[in-house]
Amino acid sequence: MAKETVVVLCSGGLTSTVVAHAAAQEFNLAMLHVNFPHRSAKREATCFDEQVKALNPDKWLTVDMPHFEQIGGNARVSRKMQIEDAMAIGDARSNAHVPGMIGTFIGAAYNWAHTIGASRILVGVVEELGPPAPRLATIYPDYSCEFIELAKQAYEIASPERQFSVEAPLIDLNRTEIVKLGKRLNVPFEWTWSCLSMAEEACGGCIGCATRNRGFIEAGFPDPVLQGVGAGA
Repeated sequence: MAKETVVVLCSGGLTSTVVAHAAAQEFNLAMLHVNFPHRSAKREATCFDEQVKALNPDKWLTVDMPHFEQIGGNARVSRKMQIEDAMAIGDARSNAHVPGMIGTFIGAAYNWAHTIGASRILVGVVEELGPPAPRLATIYPDYSCEFIELAKQAYEIASPERQFSVEAPLIDLNRTEIVKLGKRLNVPFEWTWSCLSMAEEACGGCIGCATRNRGFIEAGFPDPVLQGVGAGA
């Protein structure tokens, strides 16, 4: 019986990369990367290219979405704003949150999935990465189970001719659990990037860096990016 094809949204970050490697155990992969002008865009694109080489998916595609920079209004795309340190983030929406980003990405993935005959989209969002950051779904509201479930329902309605699903398979895991899963799957961590502030050298203080660092420490594995190996060199 032929394997089902799934579209995996792959930023080049740690979580979406682990999602792709886990999906490769069961499905034919169609890996989609969205390129938009943010501080770490070039590094994330490089990591995506390397993960494509590692996984050899059935299909892969990069689409450009420049409008996020044109609209602005958040620290990820505007250098006039400083990205918050993880320790300083409260329970309000983070200034690094890009409103509408996840929904827009899922829309692009749906378009492609419909074109290539896939009936499932996998996204690498999680509700809580763990300390030292607050609950991620609080400061990034579209990283919640409720949002993913509503997206699933919306695209089920939009696809009356066949079953369709939007899923976030790691949504209940924290950073440590994701690192451990990635280790079991032999994910090349050196080709993942988590820093929101920098593309050349990780800042160490943003929510991506802080939770990644703690995740690797608690998992008991060295992080090759922080060691200056491969993509982190």
